[in-house]
Amino acid sequence: MLKQALCKDAPPGIHGIPQGKMTSSPEAESKTVKDSQKQTGDVTILLVEDDDLVRDVTKRMMERSGYSVLTTANGIEALNLYVEEKDGISLVILDLIMPEMGGKQCLEKLREIDPNVKILVTSGYCVDGVVKEVTESGARGFVCKPYNSEQMLTAVREALDSQ
Repeated sequence: MLKQALCKDAPPGIHGIPQGKMTSSPEAESKTVKDSQKQTGDVTILLVEDDDLVRDVTKRMMERSGYSVLTTANGIEALNLYVEEKDGISLVILDLIMPEMGGKQCLEKLREIDPNVKILVTSGYCVDGVVKEVTESGARGFVCKPYNSEQMLTAVREALDSQ
């Protein structure tokens, strides 16, 4: 049984999952992972995360689910890599708070490069208004940290499937 509380400013269909507010059974998480694996196809994700541990765990989570993953530690590296690889990148998972160039500025620059880029924002900073602000800036979704594989894989699938 899944219990979910969405951030109150999140538009319908957008994941704004407050920290510690979502739980799931092992069976539900396993089903989500299996469903996601069936739908990955040839999908490459650019993961932009300054925390080494979070970046490594999220990368492994995505790879176990069948995604190819490129990683960078900040917004400047992400922009450079996106320019080089944009035709092969299906989704950018972007941390909101990072050194050198924050996620909001990186999101804006990515959208200048490619107005159709699909971006999923993550952050441990989940207060009212943040979700609304990033989704209005063009993000396809928002996931609060800490997240589990079910939360992330569901948000990734929804971002990939969004128009």
